[in-house]
Amino acid sequence: MTFLQLIRIRVAAAAPGLALAAIGLACLAVALGQPFRLPSGRPGPGFVPALIAGALVALGLLQAATARGAPPAGRGGARAGAMLCLAVAGFALLLPWVGFLPASWAAGSLALAAAPGLRLRAILAGGAALAVAATALFLGALGLPTPVIGLPR
Repeated sequence: MTFLQLIRIRVAAAAPGLALAAIGLACLAVALGQPFRLPSGRPGPGFVPALIAGALVALGLLQAATARGAPPAGRGGARAGAMLCLAVAGFALLLPWVGFLPASWAAGSLALAAAPGLRLRAILAGGAALAVAATALFLGALGLPTPVIGLPR
């Protein structure tokens, strides 16, 4: 295989990444229309959407740049999609009842369960690590007014 064959990017393989980057750019354009910071200095309603949109653009471009053709046939695609949907829905449903930390632990664990080959102990420990990091970021650094554990008072 020659060097040119190694760096060749197939359009069909790069299309999903380019589409993701385009969606991210559109979301970024909408997010930049919102205030990034509030007058009090706290993050505004455009802060988190701009971060997520920027991540979509970066990840989409990264996928497009590293595309090398059809991915190898794998198992668990439907299971992984279902687990990720359950993670988002579980977080949304649990947050008002149990607080941010337990809801993010459940969501992180469900998201990690989408990965093939992880053992239960790794899934639960990884979910706990993700929950602690998310709590530190969103409640600690960004000051999101959500209870860590339990119902709001």
